[in-house]
Amino acid sequence: MPNTFKTGDVVKLRSGGPKMTVSDGAASGMYLCHWFNKDGDVWTPQHAGFKSDQLIAADQST
Repeated sequence: MPNTFKTGDVVKLRSGGPKMTVSDGAASGMYLCHWFNKDGDVWTPQHAGFKSDQLIAADQST
């Protein structure tokens, strides 16, 4: 059964990467996530859509 997340949940990709905040979930099973990348002293906002089976709750990851 695929994971289900709600707006505001903090998640990570199963393969690793930064913590991301879920901002929207669609009936298609895609979740829009936001995070920040740091390059020197500059933080740049990023976003992308991911399938539910690509994500895990951040507190479940190591």
